[in-house]
Formats: sequence, structure tokens, C-alpha cells
Amino acid sequence: MNQKSETNNRAAVIDLNDLLKKLAFHWPLYLILILLSVLGAFIYLKYAKPRYMSSAKLYLKDEKKGGGEEMDMLKSLSLFNSGKNIENEMEVIKSPILIAKVIRDNHFNIRYYRKAAVRNEELYDNSPFSIRVLSDTANIGNYVFDITPEINGLKVKANYGDDLTKDFTVQSGVPFTVGHDQFSITYSTPTTGVPGINDYRIRVDSIAELAYEKLDDIGTALVNKDATVILVTYEDAVAARAAHFINALLDTYNDYTLDDKNRVALKTINFLSVRIDSLRDELGYLEKQEERFKVQRGITDIEGTSKLALEQVKDADIKLNDANMQLSVFDQVDEYLNAPGNSYPFAPMLGTVDQTLTAMINRYEELLKEKNKLSLSLQPSSMIVQNLDGQIEDARNTIKNYISGYRRNAGVAQNQMQQKVNQIQAKIANIPAYEREYINIKRQQGVKENLYLYLLKKKEEASVSYASNVTDNKVIAPAFVPEKPESPRKTMAFVGFLAAGLALGTLYIYLKYFLNNRILSKTEIEQLFELPLMAEIYQDEEETAKNFSLQNRSVLLEQIFNLRTNLRYLLNEHTDSTTILVTSSISGEGKTFLSAHLGNSLTVNKKKVILLELDLRKPKLSKFLGMDNFTGITNYIVENKSIDEIIRKVPGTDLHLISSGPIPPNPAELIEGNRMRTLLTTLKERYDYIIIDTAPIGIVSDAKSLAPYIDATLFVVRYNFTLKSKLKAVAENIREGHFRKTGIIFNGIEQDSFYPNYYYDHYSYSQENLKVKRWFSFFKKLKHRLA
Repeated sequence: MNQKSETNNRAAVIDLNDLLKKLAFHWPLYLILILLSVLGAFIYLKYAKPRYMSSAKLYLKDEKKGGGEEMDMLKSLSLFNSGKNIENEMEVIKSPILIAKVIRDNHFNIRYYRKAAVRNEELYDNSPFSIRVLSDTANIGNYVFDITPEINGLKVKANYGDDLTKDFTVQSGVPFTVGHDQFSITYSTPTTGVPGINDYRIRVDSIAELAYEKLDDIGTALVNKDATVILVTYEDAVAARAAHFINALLDTYNDYTLDDKNRVALKTINFLSVRIDSLRDELGYLEKQEERFKVQRGITDIEGTSKLALEQVKDADIKLNDANMQLSVFDQVDEYLNAPGNSYPFAPMLGTVDQTLTAMINRYEELLKEKNKLSLSLQPSSMIVQNLDGQIEDARNTIKNYISGYRRNAGVAQNQMQQKVNQIQAKIANIPAYEREYINIKRQQGVKENLYLYLLKKKEEASVSYASNVTDNKVIAPAFVPEKPESPRKTMAFVGFLAAGLALGTLYIYLKYFLNNRILSKTEIEQLFELPLMAEIYQDEEETAKNFSLQNRSVLLEQIFNLRTNLRYLLNEHTDSTTILVTSSISGEGKTFLSAHLGNSLTVNKKKVILLELDLRKPKLSKFLGMDNFTGITNYIVENKSIDEIIRKVPGTDLHLISSGPIPPNPAELIEGNRMRTLLTTLKERYDYIIIDTAPIGIVSDAKSLAPYIDATLFVVRYNFTLKSKLKAVAENIREGHFRKTGIIFNGIEQDSFYPNYYYDHYSYSQENLKVKRWFSFFKKLKHRLA
């Protein structure tokens, strides 16, 4: 197991080295890709739409994260709870309602462009145009106005609705109508450029749609988990607008939070003012009634006989009125709780009614405020909102139940006090009528006066609270106009394009070599056949391939001689005439070419060699040698021609050839017949070597039919041509023992490709020829390194 693992690791290292060598071999490809990547980055940076990011820091006071003595003192003066939840406030800042208000108040939905061929240039602060929306801006649709300034006015093409267009000419400042909306465009001659030459575009976007689009461009985050400082960021195509938008958003948010606090305070002050005005009128009426009573009856003082009864009934009436006041307040609270659609309570002054009830109502108010804030950013169907509605309903029911019980107790107390008042009044009945009437007037006057002073005090407290209402938010770092775009960044663009170019080049090389289904290296052949190669044959020019001179000393000839030498080692125990079969997996791998050159090389030392063109289906050997195949093996088998009639000498060589003859309809039957056996037996008696060029083994069974007569079989594999799947079938036939003494030839290796440079030594005997072909070889190598 360890040995196998070590072998796998070594193979992995070799594969990595192989990949690195392939990458280095294709350096011109990478050079071109780098140049193209740099060019692409320049083009991208020139025409890409920039995005600028601006940021601001907002400080919030959060009761959950402290507040100090100052907050406690304000709470003691204020009637309202001003605590905040930072996470909720971060959502409120990104609320579409606030964003829509910012867009509407600052006209961020209107954009001006100078039209260009590739990308329109946006004009933010220096546009020669100004468009006004004269209709309802909240319901404005999406409009695009293409404007061309002319001498007689502005030529406008409006696009709106579902691919609707309208062409017209309008004067500067004159209202016009497009769709359901009315506009006016004011034009001033630009300070730069030639007037009337440039075309312009104005976009008027829907505020509601644009508000939701802006949500993705706005970011909120805490500076750190222990702070109450929010970092607010915003991205825009215009640097100045990025800063202006975020500053406007924070200002709108501050106004919203202050308005939210003031609305509750104002409702309370208005309620107290109405009650105080009513009591003032009642006190005035009682004072005038006392004055008329004294004038009409001439009374200036009430004797001490009535003082004791007056004080008793006054004390009882105060308690009775206090109970009545409590019941009145309960009725108001109950009315508020039962009123549908109330978002802000008027927060009535509960006085000494009950601190527990006051706490319940404060809790109820907090839940209402929380719901109002969440409704800005969440849908009513949200689980959070539904949960909050349940809490509000529970708080409302708790208050109602508490008031119901308290009202019963207050009713009992009221009845008791009323009984006490009736008893005192029965005692006063003995007092003279004048004195009794005077006592009643003073009693009512005292009760109203005490209630008036109490409500006046509460109004002053509410006024102090309203005056002390300030926003709890502070912009501690306003947004700035960014100098450099957030995207695209030059460094990242160049790195990205270079990385993409290098990755594409590496992917191409990986696909070319590692996912190629064709044979590219001798290692692949040796792994399939588990046999060493007998020879590697470089691809050469056509003139050299058809040159059968044994004196030219070309690279091809040296490789053929090397094949002849290795063939002798393969047949070292064989002493008789030798029959050699040359085949391949598919057609086109060069078996005909190698049969001819191998046979020619074997004629050295006066050896007799004959070539048999036994690819009866698709004969090529005769044509390659420049001869015809009108008469050949089929004539010998079918027409009983003699051997001497079909043997011909190959011009310019010592070779002999028996061509295929006419193509028969049944090649397999002819090859397996007795005449073929007789032919091969006779040729063995006359020649030292018989070279048989037969059909591919991966297509037909001709080679297997000849196997019993064969002494050695050479299988041809062609570089970047032979399919691995086909070669596996050939390897299987060899392992099954159908052929004796087999050898593998790697043919057609491209001299300037990767594998010859990696595996083989490139050489040449002719320095003069090398100088002549230097530039041709250079460009050929460059082509292979690029491909």
C-alpha cells in the first residue's frame, strides 16, 4: 500500500512538472494574452461606468447602551419615553419612505446627460438644462427626453409608457404635456462646447421605483458592537451626488425622528389647553355668580356659624370631584383604546389616579411607536409586525381590564362620598337660605379653581418637555465627495484582466493536453501497451518523405535506420526469411509511408525486400511509390496470374512491389484463401524481407487473418491523430496474443511542438540547411507555441 501511494505521489509530481513545462513552452501565447489583458483593462477603465462611495457617521443615543445623568434628568422633566433600538433605527434609515422623500425634495430622480457615441456623460452640477415637473411629483412616471437645441427652440423626443414616443419642439420655459404629466424645460447656453452641437438627454424616473432601487446602494453598519455610532454608506455614478444624497438622507432622518417625538407632545398640550380653557370659562361664570349674589343680597361676609359646615362639605366635594375626575380620565383612556386607527395617543394626565396604570399606558405607547417605525421597512404580513400587533392587543386588553376594576372601586368611593355630602347638606339645611346658597357657590368655585391650577401645572410641564425635545442623533462625520471611484479600481482591473487572461491560457493548455482524446506523447503509448517504443518518427516535408535515396542522411533516414536496428533486436532469434506486418488502429496513421521507407532501409547490404499492398479495400502504397495498381494480388488470386507477372521493381530503389490490383468485393475471403498462403510461402523462398501493408486492425479483421504467417507485427501510432479509444482496442489484441513479436512506432511527431522539445532531442546534420530555414523554423515554432 505504501509503495502504491508513493508511486501515485511521484506521478502527481511528474504531472505538475509536466504542466509547468507545457506552460513555459507556450510562453508566446501567454505574452499575447498579457498584452490583450492590458489592452482590455485599458478599454474597460476608459468606458466602464464608475461608482463612487461616500460615507457618513451618525451618533445615536440608545437607552440600552447607556445615556448618563443628562438622559435621566431629561426623562424626569419629560412626559414621554425617547429610548431607541439601534438595529431598528438602521432599518428606518433605509426605509423606502425616507428615501422617497429625499429623492422628491432634492430632485434626485431627474438626471441630465450629454449624449456620446459610446457612453453618455452625466451632467450633475453643470447642466445647461433645468426641467420642472408641474404635475404631482409623487406619481411621476418614467420619462426620457432626447433634446437637440436649435435656433427656433428645443427639439424634443419623449419616450414614455410602453414604448410610446412623442416628437415636438418647445420653447425654453414653456410648459408642455407628455402622457399624464406636465413639464417645462429651461435652457441656458453652456459655457463649454459649441452651442447647438451636442445632443442631450434628460431622465425623469419614478420616485417610488427609484427609492427601492436605491436600497441596494445604501449600507448601514455599527462602527463596533459596543458603540452607538452608525456608518452609513452610499454608492453613485456621480461623486458629488453620492455625498449630497447621504447628507440629505441623514438630515431627513433627523427631521423624521424629531417630528415623531413632537407629535405626541403637541397632542398632549392641545388636550390640556382645551381643558384649561373650559375650566377658565367655568371659573369666570362662578365668580360673576358670586358677585351678583353678594350685590343682590347685600352679603359681605359669612359668619363663623357656617364655616365649619362649609369646610366639611368642601373637603367632601373635593374628594368627590377627584373621583369624578378619575372616572373622566378613565373614560377618555377607554375611548382612545376603543377608537380604531389611532397611531399616537394623546397621553392624558393621569395625576394621582394610579402609577401602575400610567406604566401600562407608557408601555402601550412604546409598542405603538415601535410598530410605526417597523411599518416603514416591513410589510404588514411580516412575522415581526404580527407579533408586535399581538403585544399591542394584549397591552390594550390589560389596560381595559385594569380600568374596569378600578372604575368599580371608584364608583363605590363616589357613592360613599356622595352619601357623606348628602349628610352634610342635610345639616346645612338649617342654615339660612342666603348663607346656604353662598356656600354652594364658594364650594363649586373652590373645586374648579383647584382643578384649574392642577391642569395649568401639567400644561407647563408638557410645554417644558416639548421645548426640551431635540433630536437624539448627531452627524459626527458628514459625507464627503470621494476623489477616487470605488469601482472600477485600476489596480484591481489590471489584476483581474491579467488573472483572467492567464487563467484562460492555462485552461486552454489543460484542455488541449490533458483532455485531448488523441495520443500526444510516448508515455501515453507505453502506458497503454506496456511496451517500449521501437522508434519515433518526426514529421517532415513532403519532398523528404518521398525521397528514397539512402545517401541523403536526413533526419528521417536516420530515424528509419534506427527503426531497422531495433527491428533486428526484435528478430534476433529469427534466421529465416522474415515477414513483417505493418498496421495501425485507424486509417491515416502512416503505415503505408513507414512500410515503404522501412522496406527501402532493409535493402542495405544487398538484402532482397518486397512490399505487399494488402490493404485491398483502400490501397495507397502503389500511389505513394508513384506506381499503378492495375495488376496485383487480386489478379494472382482470382485470375491465376503467375507471381512473376505481378512482381514489379520500384523505380530508383532496390525494392520490389506487389500491388493490390483491382479492389475485390470480398477482401477477407481472398486473404484467408489458399492462394494467399501459397503466395506468402513462395515469396519467403525468394526474399529476405516481406513487408505487408495491410488494413487498420481497429476497422477490419485482415491483419488478424494474416497473423499466422507473420513473424513480426509493427503497430503505427500517429502524433495528435490516433484516438486513445481506438488504441485501447489494439493494445487488447496484443495482450490476447494474436500477434507474435510486436513493436510500436510513434509516427508523425511535429518537430516544433511541445513533446519533441520535451521528450526528444532535436537535431540536424546540415548546418547549411539549418541557416536557410532559420526564419521559417522560427515562425513555425512560434505558431506551435501559440496554438
